[in-house]
Amino acid sequence: MDRARRRPAHERAAFLDKVCGNDDELRQAIESLLRFDDQTAFLDEPVFDVHDEDPDLGQRLGPYEIVDLLGRGGMGKVYLARRRDDFDHKVAIKLIQRGIDSDEVLRRFHNERQILAGLEHPNIARLLDGGTAPDERPYFVMEYVEGEPIDRYCDRHSLPVRKRLELFRQVCSAVQVSHQKLIVHRDLKPGNVLVTSDGGVPKLLDFGIAKMLGPEVSSRALATRPGQRPMTLKYASPEQILGDTITTASDSYSLGVLLFQLLTGCHPYESDPSAPLSDYEILQRICHREPPKPSTAVRHRVPVAGSVDGGKSSGRLRLARRLTGDLDAIVLKALRKEPEARYGSVEQFSEDVRRYLTGLPVIARKGTFLYRAGKFVRRNRLGLLVLAFIVVASIFSVMQWRQAVRERERADQAFQFLVGLFEKTDPNAADGRELTARELLARGREELAEILEEDPRLWTDLVDTLGRVNRELGFYDEALELLEASLRALRTRVPGDDQEIAKRLNNIAVLHYQKGDHARAEDSFRKAWAMLQRLDLEDSDTVGYTNNLATILANRGDFDEAEEIYRHGLDLRIAADGCEHPRVAKSFRSLGNLLFLRGDLERAERYLRHALEIRRREYGPSHTAVATVTDKLAEVLAAQGRDAEAESLYRGVLAIRGDRLGEDHALTARTQWKLAAQLLANGDLAAGKSLLDSASETLRRVKESHDDDWELAVIQGLTGVYLARSGRYSEAETLLLESHALIRAARGEHAIYTHNALQRILDLYEEWGRTEELVRYRDLAARGKPAATSNKQPGEDPGCLSAES
Repeated sequence: MDRARRRPAHERAAFLDKVCGNDDELRQAIESLLRFDDQTAFLDEPVFDVHDEDPDLGQRLGPYEIVDLLGRGGMGKVYLARRRDDFDHKVAIKLIQRGIDSDEVLRRFHNERQILAGLEHPNIARLLDGGTAPDERPYFVMEYVEGEPIDRYCDRHSLPVRKRLELFRQVCSAVQVSHQKLIVHRDLKPGNVLVTSDGGVPKLLDFGIAKMLGPEVSSRALATRPGQRPMTLKYASPEQILGDTITTASDSYSLGVLLFQLLTGCHPYESDPSAPLSDYEILQRICHREPPKPSTAVRHRVPVAGSVDGGKSSGRLRLARRLTGDLDAIVLKALRKEPEARYGSVEQFSEDVRRYLTGLPVIARKGTFLYRAGKFVRRNRLGLLVLAFIVVASIFSVMQWRQAVRERERADQAFQFLVGLFEKTDPNAADGRELTARELLARGREELAEILEEDPRLWTDLVDTLGRVNRELGFYDEALELLEASLRALRTRVPGDDQEIAKRLNNIAVLHYQKGDHARAEDSFRKAWAMLQRLDLEDSDTVGYTNNLATILANRGDFDEAEEIYRHGLDLRIAADGCEHPRVAKSFRSLGNLLFLRGDLERAERYLRHALEIRRREYGPSHTAVATVTDKLAEVLAAQGRDAEAESLYRGVLAIRGDRLGEDHALTARTQWKLAAQLLANGDLAAGKSLLDSASETLRRVKESHDDDWELAVIQGLTGVYLARSGRYSEAETLLLESHALIRAARGEHAIYTHNALQRILDLYEEWGRTEELVRYRDLAARGKPAATSNKQPGEDPGCLSAES
């Protein structure tokens, strides 16, 4: 093939007669490859070749003057030009080359111009203008992208894997928009994705061989004609090379090649740039050989300085470990030979990358129980402890049943059910495959049918346990169905146990609260509480039910009723356990938080200090339970203007949470933005902004599993403070006003967070000198200021707290 390719066209026939003899099949294959090579070679030229002599340099096209050659392709040249009228700025102009303006080239040129006219996206170079040159050659004017190919940009800046993936997702966003317009790019490669030098923004270029899909273009001859398949071979999909039907899956494949290159520094089929393969070899590998895993390619790649691993052996090993698993699976799914086996869309491809970045299970890997459980553990260490507690507590409860007449038999049966449930994770017990958590729990539910008739009470307990496990794993629909089924069976088959019914109502209410349905959560909490009151079953053990209701009321600003419920629960706990019990500390903390929310800062501090003393004595100084109370106490001190004390406490909390929970936990992020507020108030703008950015990134990453919208609004407001302190008042005003509106909607008009947001606005207008706005917002702040007593007299402090103070 290569020997025939190097010969002039008029000598090839004689050469093939000699080497092929009577092997017609071999000759036809080589002739087909030669035709293919002739058709695709024009796209393999360097993007930035510059030729000294060009008759178009200096030419005027409308208001534009061509000043330099940027690159050339198969049908046109791309020039740097300047607009020479009232607007002096750089643009890029694409102009058909002289002498090749055939009907086919004109058709493609007009097709590209039409495609660009319909695309609007921040990561796609914009079409600005168009026209016809004096010699009748068409041209169009594009946004000039001053940057470099995405692979060179990543290597020159030594970007880590995370940053490369974030850039790649922006490219996917641009491609997805073109797909929504029924446009397949067909030439996605590093040279067609430039990253701007001023802002690091990727821009998708060159729709010269793009294809429009859909019945509306079938009669306009915009599709590729038979026998003409322009492409860049190294980034072409198997169906492009073989002439099969082109769909959006073809772009997904090219993006897979691009991602492979960004992560490994090499092409999937060419790991040594110093020993390039022939086009025929690359073609054969794309169509018939499976690509290596990216992690494998990194281990065997020839070292390249400046690449993602730094070109060092130790760096390659670290990178290979990073790519092993999820990233290997994501890239290989995109590079599947069969279009239908790839991602269903570029959006799904990008979403899988996002899931990897946020620690979620990726679509590309099999959803095995062990894999998803591992992901769950890494994302939700506290959630795992809750889950483990539920299972252990359930088994412990079952074992306690041994004291009754049939309890030994019942406990054995329950224990065997739970053990059998987890034994199903063995592939040998699951038809040769591992079960997902959802499948595992579903099988356990099916096996409960026999227990229902034999022992209804045992059935309700086990179904309730499965419901809570589903809830903690995030399978809310299954959890709700199970919890409600348990409650129905308890009421109809095991009548008389009203305290247990109240417990099940509480479990259902917690589920609604986790789903964000606070109205239904409140309804269930109230039903549980009313049942406990009616039957005189309230005690220290059931205070948690009522405190859940009070939390909902406090969050929406119903402070009076919330305080009444909290104090009632505190009285019950003090009567049962005394003033120094850990459960009493929890009630003191809840009341301290409520008093803070309504602006009663002095009493809030006293309640929180008492809770903190109990927890330090019980758990030691570095426990997360201690950090929880300390965090709230610091917030109270900050509200009193005691900034130095508050900052010191916040730093201690941040150290505990960073060590125990990790830097990427929502509670760690919460402490970060609170500490940032103190730093901004003290004038340390750089440190404060750094903490805000870190907290925002963490909360956005875990937003699906945390109710943190109001916190993001607070961070937005604190960012406004940073801008105001930097003299950027107009930008700050926009952020502060929007932050206030969001917090007010989430936390209520009289909450202290809403008042703080208003105070930040007042500080801005005072510093900015905007008197009219300052007066208006002072009136609003006065009306919305949290009141310490409202219409009711404050509750009497407990004796142990009063004596201590």
